[in-house]
Amino acid sequence: MKHLDDEQLSLLALGEPAVTPAEADHLAFCSECSGTLAALERTVRAATVDPAEVELATPGPHNWAAIHQALGLSPGQAQDPLSREGSPAGTTAAATSPVAGTTVDGTTAAPAGSGARVTAPTPLRPRANRARTGPARTGGSTAGSGARRWVAMAAAAGIVVGAAAVWAGYNVLGQGPQAAPSPTPTAPQAVVIAQAPLQPLASYTASGKALVEELPDGTRQLVVQLPEGQVSGFREVWVISPDLSKLVSLGVLDGEPGVFAIPEGLDLAEYPIVDVSNEPFDGNPAHSSDSIARGELATEG
Repeated sequence: MKHLDDEQLSLLALGEPAVTPAEADHLAFCSECSGTLAALERTVRAATVDPAEVELATPGPHNWAAIHQALGLSPGQAQDPLSREGSPAGTTAAATSPVAGTTVDGTTAAPAGSGARVTAPTPLRPRANRARTGPARTGGSTAGSGARRWVAMAAAAGIVVGAAAVWAGYNVLGQGPQAAPSPTPTAPQAVVIAQAPLQPLASYTASGKALVEELPDGTRQLVVQLPEGQVSGFREVWVISPDLSKLVSLGVLDGEPGVFAIPEGLDLAEYPIVDVSNEPFDGNPAHSSDSIARGELATEG
């Protein structure tokens, strides 16, 4: 069966039922499709985080100084954009009060003549669902627009600085990035042509499924999925006639799933029963008559 396309996987990541039962079976067996779906689900979770629930601190002037240096901006752009556009008290350096030793926002300043000043702690930005106070927005330049521009420039600087740091680290360690191989065209995939549910027999409880797949070259294979459970010997896979009088062994089921080549001349219409047996280590190639699970193949479509 061919791989699921990108649209189907995207819809599944968004919680939409976008596949048929046969495609769901393929997704359960195919590591490539299931891996792509997992990556898309992680992206959906990251993209659906409510930004209103994220509190951001207002950046201080020292952050802009680092960005200015990292990007090599001109001396005319050395001043913090928030300071140029008149940031409110508490977001940058606090304005000094006429009273020595205090500031207008109530924080303590250094004594006069010391050349130093204690700034107010940077507050967190209010959540979107809290009531905001202060003057209404106007059409002129405001501290809010300056903050947004500051954050945009900070993001750009973070990308540049981060990329430079990663590049330097790789080269210092002698592990520079290698050119990615060119993607190869997707090869034709196996197509499910029949399947059977495997039901437990006797004292066993394990259940599973068997799929018959046709490969692009016309050959067929039987894929058996059955939990290991408790067996006294080893598990062997058979196809059996409807009256259970004729049977053909396809091999030992070791692990899950098991994949078995179907002989070219074997007509599954004559051997539609899939059987998994518990075989003792006695050297006898015949069926032990101790079946773990069994099911009848039904043609797809």
